[in-house]
Amino acid sequence: MSRLRNAASSVGRTFPVSDLALWAAGATYFGVIGLVPLALVSLWAVGRLVGGDTVTSAMDVAISGLPDGHGTPEALRTLTSVALSMSWVQALVVLFPASLYGEGLRRAFVQMTAAKDNLTGWRGRAGLLGVAAVAPFLVLAVLASSSYVGPLYAAGGWSLVWGVVVAFHIVWIAVSAALLGVFGLIGPGRLQRRALLIGAFSTGAILAGFLQGFLLFLAIPVEWSAPFGGLPIVGAVSALALWLFVMHILVLCGFRATVVLDEYLRR
Repeated sequence: MSRLRNAASSVGRTFPVSDLALWAAGATYFGVIGLVPLALVSLWAVGRLVGGDTVTSAMDVAISGLPDGHGTPEALRTLTSVALSMSWVQALVVLFPASLYGEGLRRAFVQMTAAKDNLTGWRGRAGLLGVAAVAPFLVLAVLASSSYVGPLYAAGGWSLVWGVVVAFHIVWIAVSAALLGVFGLIGPGRLQRRALLIGAFSTGAILAGFLQGFLLFLAIPVEWSAPFGGLPIVGAVSALALWLFVMHILVLCGFRATVVLDEYLRR
């Protein structure tokens, strides 16, 4: 029990030069730049694997179970359409802003560990390319499940409850697999396999629940633009940035917990 308390205390402590909220905000800034290009190139790759019509159909089924508010269905349809219409050259160009997200994550991760690091930006970008190579298969797995989960969400009642349970586990596995790459390839230092698996899947469970909560947030009939004089774009960007900020706090805490677990296992 004392070891567990010591581990929890170690997770709660960051290095004197670090500020969790500050570095989460920095990662959010890079995420605003890089997440949409990463989604574009992932959907483009899935389209090349299974065909554009299949991706469009699966996305339509997935969207059918989402709340209609805040323009989410239209945004996802537009994202899918643009991704599937990209050429090879455009996909390669899109990889550059996507790689910036890896730089932002690595710069934040450096503050969560004592590992020495140099060429931080370039290593973060290279690590993100490794994650991008796996991302299409994770997106494909989520889209493949949409034909089962989407109608459950749309049906409501106990079907909705079962749909949430199924979707949670699917998203948990997909997000955890992505975090294996994020922690292992983008994070500085070398983490033991056992610590990496425990840390990634534990953090993935928290993020999967957080993503389910975001769907509930979309269903709340509150105009995001209300605090900004009714400007819809400003309200949408601000709300999504806030959501990304909280998500990155969870990711950084998960990485810190993984580092502490790795140090404990080494001892």
